[in-house]
Amino acid sequence: MSDLHLKHFLVELEPLSHNQTVSVAADRMWRYETPVVPVVDDEGKYAGIVSIFSILRTRVQGETKLKTVAEKAPTVALQSDPVQVARLLTKTGLPGLAVTEDDRVVGVISARRVIYLLNLAPRVPAKHFAYPLEPLKADESIEKARKVMAEVGLRLAPVTYEEKLAGVVRVYDLVNLIYNTPLRRDRLGEVKGDVEYFLSQPVSKIMLPATRVLQVDHVPSREDIAEGAVVVDSNERVVGVISPYLFLRRLLPKVEEAKLLVRVEGVEELDFIEQNLVLRKALETARSVAERANLLSLDVVVKPREKAGDRRRFDVQVSIKLDKGVHSASSSGWDAVQAVYDALEAAYKSFAKTKDKKRERRINLARLRKFS
Repeated sequence: MSDLHLKHFLVELEPLSHNQTVSVAADRMWRYETPVVPVVDDEGKYAGIVSIFSILRTRVQGETKLKTVAEKAPTVALQSDPVQVARLLTKTGLPGLAVTEDDRVVGVISARRVIYLLNLAPRVPAKHFAYPLEPLKADESIEKARKVMAEVGLRLAPVTYEEKLAGVVRVYDLVNLIYNTPLRRDRLGEVKGDVEYFLSQPVSKIMLPATRVLQVDHVPSREDIAEGAVVVDSNERVVGVISPYLFLRRLLPKVEEAKLLVRVEGVEELDFIEQNLVLRKALETARSVAERANLLSLDVVVKPREKAGDRRRFDVQVSIKLDKGVHSASSSGWDAVQAVYDALEAAYKSFAKTKDKKRERRINLARLRKFS
């Protein structure tokens, strides 16, 4: 991946002055389909970025100056390692970052473009990436769409009619309707309406056909995770969405913040996505154990079997070592990620069952002492 370069994937974008307004930033986001725009001060120095999710979350007015909504955020150099850029996105919680060359802002890089940059093509089903989400109804207000998309960080949100998928709302169309439509109407001498008016309209007003729909057990394409997709079950009911920013956030665990002894072995044959999904689940399990007991280490060993045609089966062994006792479990399957998840969940259940029994025993002893 080291030969990949940000310059081929960034959105070339001149920064906005911090004295310009949110409406100008919203127009830039919509036209370039970028979730952030860089901001500079009066001297042309980088002052931060404005995020599409932040302006929607706070419901600021269109005439608000960018200096009041700009967020401090690190920049990435044009020569930055793409994986480190992806990790920085998840660490900052931002959907995009400003890119600099010779201390000058030359554009922005978004989660969507990082996915293309890293050439991330999954080999595992959509259930590992889908963010569980209750879909919007066609007659619900755009205000509800604003809340859901801003809080979660969605590129698109599914819309249903009579419990069937009817379409999607894109975050760029949402910000365009709220902030740019009033300006266009005002220039034409029409009644422009205020933010509250547009937020009260039904989501069907800006709904588009859903072009990317996946069964929960189907493997998404690179385009599905970069552009966003709706995930449905076998009955065509919406179970969640795949969104580029959420995909990176789910994929890349914050290893440096874990401070837990987690060992994962035998994943060399797995791809970048599979390795990180395995590591993230292992860290999540380790954190859950550490909250309830003195965890010494959590070990995950993946052993590939001989290939059967184009497929390979995987055996997984998980061991949770505590200061008092060990809890182990194993699993096997064609999907290495699912096999690891199953083994981790089985080991954790064994740990939790023992912990609950000890807690119940202590409570019963305390009751006996109380009434003796």
